[in-house]
Amino acid sequence: MIPSNTPATSRFAIANEFVSSDFIALASHMNDCERSRGRLFFLRAAVESLHALVSPRIVTTGALFVICGLVLLALA
Repeated sequence: MIPSNTPATSRFAIANEFVSSDFIALASHMNDCERSRGRLFFLRAAVESLHALVSPRIVTTGALFVICGLVLLALA
């Protein structure tokens, strides 16, 4: 019989703590993912994609909006 305070048993206790904390983190992540897929999921995904496309080109996008606005004002 192995006493409870041997190094082998304490290693298993540490490993169990890591597995337990990983399991809790995974469960939390899965709950967040399920919650995020609500009614407006597709809209949120589209806005996020647009943001990813526009963010690196913020100056160019701003200039394009200004030019389009000036063209619309000139045509009106």
